[in-house]
Amino acid sequence: MSEKTIQEEIQTIIPDLFPKLEPEFDWELVKNFYEFLKRDNEKGGFFSRNDSEKILERHIIESLIFVWKLKVTGYVSRETNVADVGTGPGLPGFLFALLKKAPHVFLVDSQKRKLALLETEIETGSLSKVKKRVDFIYARTEEISSNFDVVTSRAMVPYPYIAEVTTRMVKQKGILCPFLAQPYQDLEKETEVLSNNGFFMKKEIPIPELEFVGKRHIKILQKNSLPKKGFPRDWKEIVKETKSKNG
Repeated sequence: MSEKTIQEEIQTIIPDLFPKLEPEFDWELVKNFYEFLKRDNEKGGFFSRNDSEKILERHIIESLIFVWKLKVTGYVSRETNVADVGTGPGLPGFLFALLKKAPHVFLVDSQKRKLALLETEIETGSLSKVKKRVDFIYARTEEISSNFDVVTSRAMVPYPYIAEVTTRMVKQKGILCPFLAQPYQDLEKETEVLSNNGFFMKKEIPIPELEFVGKRHIKILQKNSLPKKGFPRDWKEIVKETKSKNG
C-alpha cells in the first residue's frame, strides 16, 4: 500500500478545515519542511521527546492554521514583511514562506543551534525554492530596531511582555501577533504593558479549529505610537517582572 501524502495525513486530522488550507500552500515544500524537522530534530534539539512524536499535529498543523488565519483575515499578503521572533527551527514563521502567495519572511533567533540548520536546508537542501523570500537574523529580539509590518511569536516571552520586547521592531501602524494558548486574565496589567509600549488591542482571533490540541488564539496588537519614556526597559527588568508575575 502506498504511503499517504502529507495532504492526506493532514486531511485525516482536520477533515473539515483542510479544503480551505489546500489551495493556499505549496504542499511539496510543506512536506520537505516536515521531513527536515523529523530528520534534524535530534541534531538541533527542536522538540522534547513527547513532542517529537507529534510534530505534524503540534507544530506543522498548528503553524499552518496560524499562518492561514492571518492571511485570510487580511493581515498578511505578498507585500508584507513578516518577522517571527524566537523562531527556533522556523515555527511558526517559516510556514509564511510556504504560502503560494508568500510574504517576505525574516526568521529571528539569538540561538544558532536550531535556526542555522534551517538556513542550511534553504541554502543547499530541499527548501531552496524559498531562498529569495527568507532572511535570517541571529540577534536578541530586544536589540533589534527595524520596521516590520507584522511581528509574530509563539511562546517566546510571556504575554503581554512580548509587546515590550518587540516594540522597536514593529513599525508605526504595524502589528504584533502573538500566538497564544490560555486567555490572559490580568486585564489591567495587559492594558498597562501594551500602552507603555505603544500598542493597543485591535482584535482577538479565536482558533476553534485547533481545539484538538487545546485552546489557541491570536491577538492583533497595533502599534499606534512610540513607547512611553523609559520603555522598553532593560531585559533584566522585564525578566524580573515576568518572574514575579508568574510566581
